[in-house]
Order: sequence, then C-alpha cells, then structure tokens
Amino acid sequence: MRRWAALLAAVGLTGGCALGTGDDRSRAEELAAQYFPGQLSVLGARNLFPETTGSEITFALTGDPDAVVRLRVDTKKGLCNGKSCEVELRRVVEQGRQAAQTWRRIAGALRGCGHEPIGADERLGQVWVEGEPANATIGGLMAKLGGCLPDLPITVNFAAPAVAAKRPKIDPKLPMLLQLTGSKTQAALSAKTYLAASFAQRDAATRTRESSARLVRPFEEREKFRMRVEAAAGAWLAANRPGDTIGRGMSLWRLRPGTVDRLVGFVLFCNGKVQECLGTSENAVLMTVDPQGNPVGEMRVVENVRNAQGRLELPYPV
Repeated sequence: MRRWAALLAAVGLTGGCALGTGDDRSRAEELAAQYFPGQLSVLGARNLFPETTGSEITFALTGDPDAVVRLRVDTKKGLCNGKSCEVELRRVVEQGRQAAQTWRRIAGALRGCGHEPIGADERLGQVWVEGEPANATIGGLMAKLGGCLPDLPITVNFAAPAVAAKRPKIDPKLPMLLQLTGSKTQAALSAKTYLAASFAQRDAATRTRESSARLVRPFEEREKFRMRVEAAAGAWLAANRPGDTIGRGMSLWRLRPGTVDRLVGFVLFCNGKVQECLGTSENAVLMTVDPQGNPVGEMRVVENVRNAQGRLELPYPV
C-alpha cells in the first residue's frame, strides 16, 4: 500500500511522466506538425490514470495567449480519444479556440463589473473572483453580475482575499486558461468555504434571469453542517410528528436572497421508520439556519416534494 501511495504521489508531482508518456508525446508532435504546422507547441503530458495506456497532451496555440488544446493520444491503439487522430485533433483545436473566445467574453464582462477573474473550471461554467460579499452588498452584487455577465449558465465563486493570496502565481509563458483551470489553482481557491453565485440563461420570453447563491464547504465542514441540521430537523419531527424519521439525502441549501448568513433548505423525512423509506422520501422539513446549521426561525413541513418521475421539486421561498 505504501509503495502504491508513493507511486501516486510521484505521478501527481510529475504530471504522470513516471508511468511513461514519451511515445504518446512524440505521436502528438507528429500530428501537430502534419495537420497544424507551426501552430501547436507541446507544453506537457500526463497519463490517463486509471487507464493503462494513453496520455493527455497539452498544447499552446500560436497567436492566442489564452487558448489551451488538450488531446488524448493512445499510440498503442493508434487512436486519439478512441477516434481518428486527425479528426480528434481538428476537433480539440477548434474547441480550444472557441473556449478562449468564450473566456474573453466572460473575463471582459467580469472586469467591466469590477472583478478580476482568478480561476475557472475547464468547461468555463464556473469562474473565480476575489471577494467577501456581505449582507449589505450581496443584493446589489447579484443584480449587477446578472446584468453584465454573458447570457450563459455560469457560476461566480468568491474566494476570500486570504485564500486567493495562496493560489499559484501566474506564469506569463503559459496559456491563461491552462493556469486558471489548473488543479493546484482549483484546490487553493476551494480550500475554505466560499460563496457561489449562480446565474441561469435569460428566459427567452421574459428576458429575466434567475439567480441564486449558496455556500460551498470542504467535506469536513459540510458533514458537520449536515449532522447539525439533520439533528435539529429530527428533534423537531419528534416533537411535532412523532413516528416520522429523517430520510436519506438532503437538498442543496441556498442563501436566502439578500443575505450571506442565512441559508434556506430542506431535510427529507419519511412517514414511519427510515428503513422503510429506501431514499424516496416524499416530504421535507423546510428550515432556515445560520452558516453553522443552527435553526433560525420557524420550521414547517412541505409535502409531496417529488414529481411523477420521482425527482425532487423543492419550492424554495423567495
């Protein structure tokens, strides 16, 4: 077990080179020279763990300082991501160009709103900025972001200044999207609880844009929060609905609009013993809690929280 852990650590530190990526890297360079001469330069390679063959090769794209191109190459199988290497290379190059264009739209909009982007996920569905919204500012901030962000489904995560200061430094020689989406950057920015503000696309008919905010916590903090709210809901049920018990699974908790210290959410419960519920609770306790999970205000039951297909439809109050 120790030898296996040491091997995994080595892979993580070297980008996977410990298991050998040389053949795949050479093949990727040949493909780049053949189909995009002078346009792609290899930046690195990593193994496709836990797969036993193949590597992900990362390229910079000449003339675009933001773009990064990722190609999965398996020289032994003669394929790239299970497909023709020419077809796949052309696809990922175009994907890299489009992502860079989308990124510039998002980054430009955020800067126009006064926020410098400091991180993002690879799909660009989430972007990080530095900040600590407060009750006095969150309402205006949500309205401003909803108005200036591109009409895309997107979440803006706020890292506290002390957390943002610990992220890896920018290397101007590397593509911007490679740096901002890197695993070390993501790990640093998500190390502490942060506020995530989500924005949907505008409704085609009304041109309105739904938004919500929530707190995202590291695992240990999330478990403490879960246990505290479930204990509170269970005690409330024991006093108000004897015989009913807390079910399996808890909904996503949202920040109450206009606050950063009041969360509203649901704890599912069963009519009878939890062993008879099998994870399909039909009812829930609606609660408002503080960031630690302590109830604040009244609790009440919301019945029939699943639709005909069995999916949860939770009526969050506004």
